[in-house]
Amino acid sequence: METRNGGPLHRSSQEWLSTLPVFLLLLLVVFLSSGQIIHSQLLKIGESTWDEYFLLRTAGLVPPPTCERNPDIDARTDEIVQRRQAQANDDPLADILGGGAVDRDAVRQSLMAARANCRAKWDRYQTVEDKVTPGVVAFRNMEGGVATVVATLGDYKRLLLALLLLICATTTTFQRHHISLRPSRTRKDHVISMGVQVLSNTLLLISAIAYRGSDLRAANAGVTVDALYLHWVWIIGFAVLALAALYQLLKPPRDLEAGGSWGKALLTIPLFSFMCISASVQFYGQGYFHGVSVYMNMMMELSTLFLNLALYIWIGMMLKQTRLTHIVFDLMRPWNLSPELMCVVVLSFAAVLTAYTGASGIFVIAAGATIYRELIRVGARKQLALAATAMSGSMGVVLRPCLIVVVIAALNKNVTTAEMFSAGGKVFVLSLLVFFLYSQFARTTPARVAPFAKALPASLKRAVPLMPYGIVVGAVALFFNDLLARQLDEFSAPIILPVMLIAILLYEKLSRHAVHLFALFMVGMLISSYLGIWEGYQALSGGTLPAGVNAGELEAALWGDLWRNLLFTLFLVVHYLVPTGDQDPHYAPEEGISEKLEGAMRFATTETTGHIGALLLLMAMSMAASGIIERSGVLEALPSAFGSVWIAAAFFVVALVLVGMFIDPLGAVILVNAAMAPMAQANGISALHFWMIALVAFELGYLTPPVALNHLLTRQVVGDDEVESAKLKSGSFFRRYEKFLLPISVMLTVLLIVAFLPLFSDSVHGWVFQKIQAG
Repeated sequence: METRNGGPLHRSSQEWLSTLPVFLLLLLVVFLSSGQIIHSQLLKIGESTWDEYFLLRTAGLVPPPTCERNPDIDARTDEIVQRRQAQANDDPLADILGGGAVDRDAVRQSLMAARANCRAKWDRYQTVEDKVTPGVVAFRNMEGGVATVVATLGDYKRLLLALLLLICATTTTFQRHHISLRPSRTRKDHVISMGVQVLSNTLLLISAIAYRGSDLRAANAGVTVDALYLHWVWIIGFAVLALAALYQLLKPPRDLEAGGSWGKALLTIPLFSFMCISASVQFYGQGYFHGVSVYMNMMMELSTLFLNLALYIWIGMMLKQTRLTHIVFDLMRPWNLSPELMCVVVLSFAAVLTAYTGASGIFVIAAGATIYRELIRVGARKQLALAATAMSGSMGVVLRPCLIVVVIAALNKNVTTAEMFSAGGKVFVLSLLVFFLYSQFARTTPARVAPFAKALPASLKRAVPLMPYGIVVGAVALFFNDLLARQLDEFSAPIILPVMLIAILLYEKLSRHAVHLFALFMVGMLISSYLGIWEGYQALSGGTLPAGVNAGELEAALWGDLWRNLLFTLFLVVHYLVPTGDQDPHYAPEEGISEKLEGAMRFATTETTGHIGALLLLMAMSMAASGIIERSGVLEALPSAFGSVWIAAAFFVVALVLVGMFIDPLGAVILVNAAMAPMAQANGISALHFWMIALVAFELGYLTPPVALNHLLTRQVVGDDEVESAKLKSGSFFRRYEKFLLPISVMLTVLLIVAFLPLFSDSVHGWVFQKIQAG
């Protein structure tokens, strides 16, 4: 429900100074990424509309040639021969070196070639001038404008990321939303948490100032330094961040509780502050005062990936504003599943959504509260519901198009996204099977499923409300696929998914009639696609294939388009011909969920701002923390070779879990790629096998105390009071700590199977980690 009254102009200072700038920055990132696609398509349109468009687009921009089209060849030949002969006569060594005679024919041939080249330039220039029309100029100006804007913004991706991080981190500080082991509730908690944040932010400021001084000295010494202006952005940003923490320290919130203990207050220190202070102490001890900033600058080198991460967080928060998760749960209710079986179904759905929201933590933030409530509603015990909520994002990181896999493939050239997603699908099935087995052994009530003949019709009836969403999403997918030639995959997902979520919000929050516009567009695109399929079939049957097109590839593409079109046609038919089934009777507007478009976008972006600040700053400090390991000499002390591949696999299992327990996903990937991946390959563990071990080990680490990042995020979205109410004072050890033990048992079992079973058999290894040859 709406939590604020007033029109769009009556907003808080935070929304004007933080939410609105972040909203504009995120839109700019989407435009920057999609602008490259749009520009390439504009070039194709121009070339297909006007012959030699690549020449025509230079009209008015290139001056006419300056050479002479009809020179007097004989006169010029005589002039050059006479000049060269005079030079030879003046040279006393000309006869000795063989330069006394001038070849008149060679000079003439050279002049004739130059004349031909000049005439070609004039002909090309005249062709452009003759063919150019006002339409070409108008289209060229539009296409060139898009190219200029995209190229200009592309040079400032680092600035966009720095602004996004600093604005969001400052907002997170004011919201007291940084990730810590426990929330700040008492005055002692507040003093410790904010006091340490003042210290850590001041250390970041000192590091940024020292880094600027170092780069200035390097520049003065003649070394090329990129983006020197960014230093002032970091200095000003960290100064504001330190002042924000100081303001919060001196002016505490009024809702703080009295009492508390200094020992527990230490647990409220944000994780990024722990990492920042630890790294700063080590770097300062080495005289490396700008060390933290140097490692933070690694984020700038991967600015595209971290900007995509911000988009994924935005996607997750927009998903939270929709009714999609409620409709999916409503779809499952007729089956009357027991809590443990419901958890299996929820985790399977959540895995797919996790893959499309970037990382496990992002999905927990986006849908964790809904998952927890729905599991409690079907009778799940609170410990089980918390376990499933924390795990809801853990199984999908190996599925297409998850961002973490894209990052790994970008950093490590020994694996491809296709190979990792192929192996990841098998690891996902294994994870789901292991969870099912463990959950059934741990169940407290008999397993139950409603009769198939009764549940299936009711479930299909409740699937009808999903059809408008299929039409909206399908229309956007057709727009990108058929008009912009970009399919929804791991590379385009950060671009296409925000557009899909905005389109869904337009349908839900602005007008339900908007679905008719999307349906009209879809019908037009489907008709065009069906005609294209027919033409492709005719070409395939007649053997008149376009140049460069393989018959097998064309047939596969035609079948793919046909099945896609039939699915979208089914959405249209069901939506317009089948009456809508019963809606979820339990649905009610929630706090922080708006029923209006402006409110939904505002709430989603406000939440996005807080989570971007918490996650990106934590990731930045994780890179600094990885610098502690890198400079400590620990990696050099590790053996380059182990006694056997089994010992090596055991070492990497333990090491990767420890990394996952203390370092965030992207920071962990960067550290592991540099330090452990080459070592694993040298010890006989293939790159694909190693990274599957790493992904599962990371997720086990995120579920394992003392940090247990996914449990911390679950606490944030479910609520501290609700998590505390789930604690049991009696019962077996497993029951009292089920929220930790069940996920750890599942992921540990999967990790051991993934790490060691392929080593027993080459055939198993070859099947799971199949190499995919590039076409």
